[in-house]
Amino acid sequence: MVGRPKKPKDKIVKVPGQFDKDEEFGLTEMQTAFVFHYTEGASSQTDAARKAGYEFPSAAANKLLNGKDYPNVVKAISVKQEELRQRYAITPQKTGTMLWKIMETAYENGQYNAAVSAIKELNQLGGLSINRSQSININANLDSMNKDQIKERLGQILGANGSDYDPKDR
Repeated sequence: MVGRPKKPKDKIVKVPGQFDKDEEFGLTEMQTAFVFHYTEGASSQTDAARKAGYEFPSAAANKLLNGKDYPNVVKAISVKQEELRQRYAITPQKTGTMLWKIMETAYENGQYNAAVSAIKELNQLGGLSINRSQSININANLDSMNKDQIKERLGQILGANGSDYDPKDR
């Protein structure tokens, strides 16, 4: 073997040691394993079939997913994907709860900057504060302009006229 050994990859999801038949959809153990690996295992269809134990994974995956040969597998996959969408959906309620927990934990641990940041995010989420920024491209060489020219140019950019200035600024 040449080169460095590969680092073991962390598992994204804990894989059950054994899969049982799915009575709800009428799936075999291998079909249940395929559904799991395809939806939660971050696997391609062929890789999911290989992990599920199919002898010819590419052909098996195509048959399992075509909807004609095994419609219950396709139905189980769509139900599982919808469950995952619901579980991992980002909603204002989940985000607010998470930020509140972060704020409480940070405050209890004396991490006041993190607590203040979480409170700011909560205020934005609740609509209590708004970040506003404005970029203005002046395109002027201020070194070659006098005070009146600068005021005139700023008035053009900001939409102000000469009467808007305070007399002491003139």
